[in-house]
Amino acid sequence: MAMKTMYKYISMSVAFATAVASLSSCTSEAPFSTDGEGLVKMNVVVNSRTTRSLIDSDYDDYLNDSCRIYISNGKNVLHKWVGKDNLPEKGVFLRYGSYVAEGFAGDSLPASFEHVYFKGASDFTVSSDVGVTQVNLKCYIANVVASIDQLTINDLHISDLKVVIGHSQGELTYSGDDLFKKGYFMMPEGETSLSYAISCKDLDGKDVIKEGEIPNVKQAYEYKLQFQYDPDDIEDGGAFIKINVVEDPAIEEEIEIYGKPSFSWVGHDHKVDGQLILMEHPDVEHTFRAAAYGFSSLTLSSDQEDIQKALGRSSIDLCVISETGLADLATNGIDVTMSATNELYKYFIKLTPQFLNGLPSSETEYVINVVAVDVRGKSNSAQIRIANTEDAITHRDPIIVETEAMSKDYTAIGARSVTLPLNITDETVENPGVQYRETGSTTWTTQNISITRSTSLFVTLKGLEPGTEYEYRVVGGPVNNGAYEFESSISKFTTESEFSIVNASFEDWSTYSASTMMGSKTVQLPGSTGDKLTSFWGSGNEGAATANKILTTKSEDMKHSGQYSARLGSDAAMGIIAAGNIFVGHYVKTDVTNGVLSLGREYNGSHPSKVRVYANYRPGGDVTIKDGNESLVEITNGGTDQGQIYIALTDEPVEIRTNPSNRKLFDANDSHVLAYGQVTWKEAFGPDGQLQMIEIPFEYNSRAKTKRPTHLVIVASASKFGDYFCGSKTSVMYLDDFELVYE
Repeated sequence: MAMKTMYKYISMSVAFATAVASLSSCTSEAPFSTDGEGLVKMNVVVNSRTTRSLIDSDYDDYLNDSCRIYISNGKNVLHKWVGKDNLPEKGVFLRYGSYVAEGFAGDSLPASFEHVYFKGASDFTVSSDVGVTQVNLKCYIANVVASIDQLTINDLHISDLKVVIGHSQGELTYSGDDLFKKGYFMMPEGETSLSYAISCKDLDGKDVIKEGEIPNVKQAYEYKLQFQYDPDDIEDGGAFIKINVVEDPAIEEEIEIYGKPSFSWVGHDHKVDGQLILMEHPDVEHTFRAAAYGFSSLTLSSDQEDIQKALGRSSIDLCVISETGLADLATNGIDVTMSATNELYKYFIKLTPQFLNGLPSSETEYVINVVAVDVRGKSNSAQIRIANTEDAITHRDPIIVETEAMSKDYTAIGARSVTLPLNITDETVENPGVQYRETGSTTWTTQNISITRSTSLFVTLKGLEPGTEYEYRVVGGPVNNGAYEFESSISKFTTESEFSIVNASFEDWSTYSASTMMGSKTVQLPGSTGDKLTSFWGSGNEGAATANKILTTKSEDMKHSGQYSARLGSDAAMGIIAAGNIFVGHYVKTDVTNGVLSLGREYNGSHPSKVRVYANYRPGGDVTIKDGNESLVEITNGGTDQGQIYIALTDEPVEIRTNPSNRKLFDANDSHVLAYGQVTWKEAFGPDGQLQMIEIPFEYNSRAKTKRPTHLVIVASASKFGDYFCGSKTSVMYLDDFELVYE
């Protein structure tokens, strides 16, 4: 239980912004500077016509939550926020100088019908000439947009139309319900063209095929494919279809990522969640403001009889109140007005001295509950708290753990650390800190925290034990006999359990029988079960068995522990390169001469910081590139091979297909990928004859906050471009002792 603090809070004489800076009032904001610093407030806007059809409540919330905002000085990132609502209400203080603000929203996928990506940057300067620097950061669509003009299809006598549009990293199939959707593409570095392949049937049922290219595409532009009947075009497979590409800007108007309703006091430095202490402001009116992008309801309520008398009832909705009702409120000393600018609506609730001074003296505070719901269904609530005696004065905790935000972020609690989001309601509190201990212990560990002018900060507690329940609290104020003046109530969290990788040192090996084009073959398996469907690790040995090759096997040549390591040796059959590989998952089947794999094994949902492994890699020379794949790989005929290990946490298994006709390779930007990391070796790694430790960090994306990983993916290949049947038949990689590292 929080203790009643005895010190008074000192409020700064600057009008503070709400989470959406554009809701700031035009109250007096005198130039403010301390030690060469200025206050910066930010407003973030998404600018794209194409989002107008996408902006429903769910997608709006998604953009809001995924929006990432950075402030840097050209060398280092100084501030980072994830989620527009997490922008500090009061702004941030920066030293005088030049800065750049950058914003990113949505998902950057190679190709998608659903996910749009926005980005923007704004240079700004902080100086003593301006009291508050307002930064308006506009994020524009960063995709190339491609679509099919429906009107031009209607006049063509064709059926079974399918259009595939894409680039080297991804493609979209326009057919069926997706035929007339907009496709959003993030162009790979160095690529400036989208390719398209059209297939359909003519009136006679003959297949019609046409391929082409959309050159010199630009982000924030839409490229619309228009179909024309062209009897002069009688090339094979392309008869009677001519394609015209129309380029249109995809940006026409500004659309804001709408924040939830917000509250503030007008003309005074009261805190929204603080008390209105009448003794400090005698005979003064106080105006409470609610702002939203369209109100559905704005309710005032109280369970206290004296407040109910002024309201005329226990609860009233200002959005539907009658003129008579407003007049009655005004008669009782509560004057309500409303203004609207474009989509932004503001209600002003003026509490006059008549109302405030008419409240009987009370030893407890008076409370008016305020609940606002906007037209998009977003809601917010606040309390107008009034104290008219010394006994009624209470102070909110000076430090608050935002437990709701913490519960919505799966990455907040790890196996050996936890990150606590704190809200600082009193920047002047002495000795601020976080105390924690294992449940059952009587001794607290205290971690002091440093409070800057920011109202929000994150504190990470490290060195925790996995799978353990902890108690924690925030503390502050003078210390007397080991007790802090302020000690919050005790809360609890349980750290994640660590995940141990099965057969991580590759001591267990077995075999199984597989049917191939060349009959039944015995296949080596990196696991003890002899069952590829249940073994934690798999390899491409089954595909190579068709050519009587073994790519991955146990080895005593180099090892870090135990008797064996895994040896991955690339090879060739009939001039086709097969990469030595090993992966978490299983080999599904051989599709002609191509592999179908299932990557990922069930996982406990924890959040490691990196993967540690002991490795040795020797790239082979005299690289062979399969005909037609030259543009898909970063190696050259006769050159040196490359090796790779990549790691991922996903929320479902990942299917891999290497057949060029339906190729599907791993995509780190796929919506099911929550974390990713990789290392690529373009030259030898590790001393001759020895394994060397390497750590591969996980990079968690914004989706990891709201989805818990269910599968672990690890893939290692002696020939990075083996999926394209390119590499060297003499490349070799040794691996031992994979380990997930938790920090």
